[in-house]
Amino acid sequence: MSPKAEEVKTTVSMSNTEIADTYLDAIRSRDPSKALLASEVTLQFPLTPRKVMGRDGVIAYMLALLPGIDGVKFERHMTDGDHVATLWGIETVWGDIPICSVFRISDGLIREVRSFWDPRPVLAQTRGE
Repeated sequence: MSPKAEEVKTTVSMSNTEIADTYLDAIRSRDPSKALLASEVTLQFPLTPRKVMGRDGVIAYMLALLPGIDGVKFERHMTDGDHVATLWGIETVWGDIPICSVFRISDGLIREVRSFWDPRPVLAQTRGE
């Protein structure tokens, strides 16, 4: 069995919440390649000037954010079909920031990540307030 086929077989047996967890684990471990991201994944954050497209683009974006993240706190998942809404938070150089991320998952991979959080702590410190 090829490595690609083996990866698909492994991810298909995982629940959608376990697949969503790979995104948080990737941030926690500081290794975005651990997230089960589809090649065509998209990502949106409040301060992202545009939708981030593709696995390589999402990994690069995650790597750019990691220096400001000190820890990850998981709260809970809520699921509906192909969607997982995850309440979680990060401990950052700007303070604790609660986040709600909505993942769209199909065929064992994360296809879309839309995260919602209050950017005011980050903006206040970057403006020197």
